[in-house]
Amino acid sequence: MPAQKEIKLHNICFFLGFGAVLAMLVPYLILGQDAIVTYHDQLDGELIGYMLQAKHLFDGNLLPEFMNGADKTALTLPAPGFVLLFLVMRPFWALVSMQLLGSLCGYVGMYLLTREIPRAHPAAAMAVGILYAYLPFLPVYGLSQYGLPLLFWSFLQLRNKKYRAFAFGYSAMYALCSSLVLIGFGVIGMGLLWTLLPSQRGRRRLPLFCLGMMTGIYVVENFRLLGQLLGWIPSAVSHKEEYVLTAEPFWNSLLTGFLQGGQHSGDYHQWILGGAVLAGVFSLLTGAFRREKERKILGAMGISLGVTFLLALVSALWDSGLGILLRTRLSVLGAFQADRLLWLAPCLWYLLLACELELGLCLLHFVRGEKRALSGSLVAGRFLAGAGLFCFAAVTILTGVEVLRNSNLKPNVQKLRNPDYGLLSFRDYYAIGVMEQVEAYLLEQTGQKPEDYRVVSLGIDPAAALYQGFYCLDGYSNNYSLEYKHSFREIIAPELEKNQYLQEYFDDWGNRCYLFSAECPGYYTIEKNGFYFQDYALDVSALKELGGKYLLSAAWIENGEETGFRLVREEPFETQDSYYRIFLYEIL
Repeated sequence: MPAQKEIKLHNICFFLGFGAVLAMLVPYLILGQDAIVTYHDQLDGELIGYMLQAKHLFDGNLLPEFMNGADKTALTLPAPGFVLLFLVMRPFWALVSMQLLGSLCGYVGMYLLTREIPRAHPAAAMAVGILYAYLPFLPVYGLSQYGLPLLFWSFLQLRNKKYRAFAFGYSAMYALCSSLVLIGFGVIGMGLLWTLLPSQRGRRRLPLFCLGMMTGIYVVENFRLLGQLLGWIPSAVSHKEEYVLTAEPFWNSLLTGFLQGGQHSGDYHQWILGGAVLAGVFSLLTGAFRREKERKILGAMGISLGVTFLLALVSALWDSGLGILLRTRLSVLGAFQADRLLWLAPCLWYLLLACELELGLCLLHFVRGEKRALSGSLVAGRFLAGAGLFCFAAVTILTGVEVLRNSNLKPNVQKLRNPDYGLLSFRDYYAIGVMEQVEAYLLEQTGQKPEDYRVVSLGIDPAAALYQGFYCLDGYSNNYSLEYKHSFREIIAPELEKNQYLQEYFDDWGNRCYLFSAECPGYYTIEKNGFYFQDYALDVSALKELGGKYLLSAAWIENGEETGFRLVREEPFETQDSYYRIFLYEIL
């Protein structure tokens, strides 16, 4: 293809894909806070972390609203650089901006990476880039996953001494907007292994300098957390000291990690793996392994598969019986989750998909130019090449269907079509419009502002109260004081005694420091309906000792007065369209 036509095709494909990624913003613009957003490990914790860290960015080392004034390390941000968005935007739009920036980085990075390694056709690079951008990664994790393809591309440019200013700049941005403990350790480790390979001799200086720069940024960002872990900075004993680690069956973990991916890194690559098998078959039948370009593509596919399998293997070993035996001797560090290495895998799977598409095109171009028989006859060769390209295109389409079915876009399109669509919206989850009524009522009746009293929540995630600005005793954290855990356990002990699951859930893990109920174990979003608590029990004296003044309950408590709660207002707080109905109780 003439160079000018190729550049034109590249520009058309690149900007078409860029527009397709921008299109995901449309439902958010129309729905606003009525948009549906994944709340598990996002709205229930990480978003609150960004809000509170932004509010107290220059205010010492404590978060007054969170868990009775927890240390800032109780809500360590997974993408610290993005806290700046929460200084200038409302939380919902800051989250939408994180989604958009992450997806755009994912698209641009995957497009460039696939144009670099398998030299993919612009249309193939566009298709793979769009699919990667639409993967349902949680935007609160910033560039941790979406940003990997562009980071890998930047490393390649540094190796080849190209685009050095951009590569260093983006690498620094990636370190600022990703998490050391969730993905950074894997990026640094894999980067070091790659640069130390014999094949990289003579081209290591710039990549190593870049990795050193990123390590320095991660250390500065996490200095307080690392100092506490290593004993340099005095701190309370972490509740992680009481983590009970349970071994997972090795083979089950290995197959799950390789075939399905890890937590929050689902990439729906099963069809891609099937395509890799087909690529091997078609390559054998057409002799593709004898030609240089196809051999390079097959080599890249083999490396991608090998590395993803290695990631799954390390993860499975870490969670196996042998791994648990080692981790129990590492104290708090034993709680480290090596399965986060699987966050690196989606980038490799979609690079593999681009290789499959480019291999199909190579096979087709080769047999079109052949004047002699191939695999017995020219007709048979062309049939095999055409069948291969058709199969790889089908793999891409089927993968795309799975991605769109599970993307963040689908529920919001459903919401646009049906305003009564059942999933919780951003507004629903945070009880926006309801919590404001509670705050205003208490101010009017008592003259007290939120900082003058402490609240706990029942049947509604504490994140809703935190979002409104209440000062809460409960919360979701993966690193808070063990002493506080014990104090809070005294409060909920009567309910824990009723249910073994809840008892083990809190005692063996304890990240959710919530008011549990044996009547609805593990359920923190009780919709307004006929449900009510019939026999709820807390240690009220322990609650008062910790500073508790009010209880925000998503359902009426039948034995409230017997337990030590006084219903402040007979009429619950709600709006016509609210998901919650909140009953306000005073702790007696």
